[in-house]
Amino acid sequence: MSAHLGSITGSRVQMRNLTKEYGIVRAVDNVSLDIEPGEFISLLGPSGSGKTTALMMLAGFERTTSGTIHIGEQDVTLVPPFARGIGMVFQSYALFPHMSVYDNISYPLKLRRMSKLEIDERVRRAMDMVKLPPDKFANRLPQQLSGGQRQRVALVRALIYEPHVLLMDEPMGALDKNLREELKLELLSLQERLRLTIVYVTHDQGEALMLSNRAAVMRDGRIEQVANPEALYRRPQTEFVANFLGEANLVPVEQSSEREFTLPDGQVVRSSPDISVDPSQSYLLLLRPEEIEVCAEAEAMLRGRIQSTVYLGSSIRIDVDTPIGVLTVVAKPNQSRRFERNQIVGLRFATGDAVLVPKEARAG
Repeated sequence: MSAHLGSITGSRVQMRNLTKEYGIVRAVDNVSLDIEPGEFISLLGPSGSGKTTALMMLAGFERTTSGTIHIGEQDVTLVPPFARGIGMVFQSYALFPHMSVYDNISYPLKLRRMSKLEIDERVRRAMDMVKLPPDKFANRLPQQLSGGQRQRVALVRALIYEPHVLLMDEPMGALDKNLREELKLELLSLQERLRLTIVYVTHDQGEALMLSNRAAVMRDGRIEQVANPEALYRRPQTEFVANFLGEANLVPVEQSSEREFTLPDGQVVRSSPDISVDPSQSYLLLLRPEEIEVCAEAEAMLRGRIQSTVYLGSSIRIDVDTPIGVLTVVAKPNQSRRFERNQIVGLRFATGDAVLVPKEARAG
């Protein structure tokens, strides 16, 4: 084993038909997922979607009701957590409060009975890697660190013994916005250098889109869609995924021919040729707010009345009441043009290659 973190390479992870039941509640429902070596994948979903339970089964902290887990070539379904070769980072840091930073980081190596010389070299290299110079931070206690520094200690402690899979459960949740952005960039850099396999649980869509090679969107214990971030955002396969990933305008349409769909005001859009359409299914047209342009009324497809505006700095969020429903639009601030409540504006968007998502059946 090397004396630094540069030799880590990630392992393949395979989850097959994973199910976890608590009495009559099925928290994870027949989940299967293949994760490639060195891939950064996020489990994304709202509270109660099953993402953390799936991660805890992968870590070995929760026993599976049924299904199997492989890490590399090994079936680890019944293997205890300490023998799975994984690192784990929690939202709460989980540092030993009575131990110094040095002792927290070196603890996993002492358990593995490494020599004092190798431990010292590894810890110092690792601390430098996450911008915690040993001469300044080694002897501090966790309560003497900021939130971001504590999370760096937790991260490097999980990496220090060179696991092949790193599991992270809402690791940025307790940090403020600036610290989150800084730590996200550092995590991306580390993952690129170490070629780790990372499984990352979050409910934050922006975080998942920024960090992941792929994300698995979960709902009610099941995976709704697995894809790279752009595909999830641009080509969601369900109404739930469309709504969960960013803001979505979903407009009901009626199919008028194989690829043509009519909006409520009679205008026609053509579906993207790579979207297969089931004639027995009802569909919604997906329009992301940034895909709708505010324009002169003479060039507009639609005219509408502004209901509300929210200034966001680099953009303005506008809700416009139109003949096809209330549309949320993101416009760039422009000193020569102001947007005010009750103002009439023109809107337009592309009508070719329209993205359609199946409309969910409503209960009752």
